[in-house]
Amino acid sequence: MLVFGILLAIFLALVVGLIAIATRKDRYAEMTKEEFQKEAERSTMLGAGVLGLHKVLQPKRVEYILQRDKHVEAEETESGDRPPQESKTPATNPPLRPRNN
Repeated sequence: MLVFGILLAIFLALVVGLIAIATRKDRYAEMTKEEFQKEAERSTMLGAGVLGLHKVLQPKRVEYILQRDKHVEAEETESGDRPPQESKTPATNPPLRPRNN
């Protein structure tokens, strides 16, 4: 019975937490453009600092992640972005004839 009570309490805490997250105000809704720009610059600087720290501690892993991201971006191009492939004209190559054995 004690385990059931603990599980029920955890479930209720999760439900209350989700309701609180869903009903809170958007912190960017009342920001001015200047405040938003400062927040974006701060996030960028923080991300650059974390990347630099990782590069010092795990240089091969950072290079792997950067290469993987470049590879994923290259695969995400639309098919219309690529130039059309030129096919050989049939006039330059004579048609193949079946062989008689």
